[in-house]
Amino acid sequence: MVRRWLGRMQRTLLVSPETLTADPRIISRALRTDELLEVAGVRRIAELGPRNTRFVAPGVLRHPASRLSILRDALEDGIRMLFAEADPAWDDAPLTAALPVIVHRLDDPAASERGALYGANVLELLRHTLASDPDATARALRGMSTRHVPQKTMRMLPAELPVQRLHPLRRLAGDPRGPVYLAVGIYSALRALPVAFLPQFHGSLLVLWLIDILTAIPYTWGVLAMLFAPRRSIRALATLTTIATFTAPYVYFWLNGRDYPPFVVAVIAVLTVCSISIEVVKYVQERLLRRRYRSALVAATVRMTPVRITQAPEASQTTTVQGSAIG
Repeated sequence: MVRRWLGRMQRTLLVSPETLTADPRIISRALRTDELLEVAGVRRIAELGPRNTRFVAPGVLRHPASRLSILRDALEDGIRMLFAEADPAWDDAPLTAALPVIVHRLDDPAASERGALYGANVLELLRHTLASDPDATARALRGMSTRHVPQKTMRMLPAELPVQRLHPLRRLAGDPRGPVYLAVGIYSALRALPVAFLPQFHGSLLVLWLIDILTAIPYTWGVLAMLFAPRRSIRALATLTTIATFTAPYVYFWLNGRDYPPFVVAVIAVLTVCSISIEVVKYVQERLLRRRYRSALVAATVRMTPVRITQAPEASQTTTVQGSAIG
């Protein structure tokens, strides 16, 4: 039982974005990362992996009945995005006509040799089906389990929709991520408690705790925007936000105490290094993932480039192809 629960926990918590980028259907195409992120509704490619994405046939999205069927399966399994791979001879006009603002082409048409790759956001697909055919959507989703459906999606579902609406505590109890979220919450709430045992600290534990809790959300936004926001002004604002929210608890801690013992300084230094290291690892991971997509783009572009022969080849001569010598 414990082993099965640990397996569920691993599948639930580990997105494994490297596995997705290594998929031949992904890496062999010239994907546009900005389009991919926009369609998926995420800021980082690292948020996408086999756990929350799925490949379907283009015809599944084109026909209303099969579209509703795959939508229900995607919602029950917590899928965020659907990929549809089409062969080179497939006509995409019916698909784009059926879902003109839902399905988007993700690869570069000018550098594609294997046919098109399309993407559809599951949340947007749900919004479309609820607006276009609410009765058919209600019949298709009748009795659907909502254990893995995000709260944002749950708020979109009409109150009269006959789905299994679980109590939040029951959802948390059955979710392998529950213990992790609980541990993080307890850690965040009690992180300021050890300060109570330091006689050198003369500030308010409540104020220190509130600073720690209230800066968590803007700190998370600041880190993401500082690294990946498209506009320089936003990146600059995010950098200031990240620095301010990260240092705020420590500034209050040092302003309201003095003569701390050496082990306190060491602990704070270790926490600071760990926090910075985690963000550096995330940044490096995201850069490597985007480089894989760009490498596919460059490779596909080179394959599509016409060969230019500078002179007639002979047995003892060298032929130059796009600036590279081939003996």
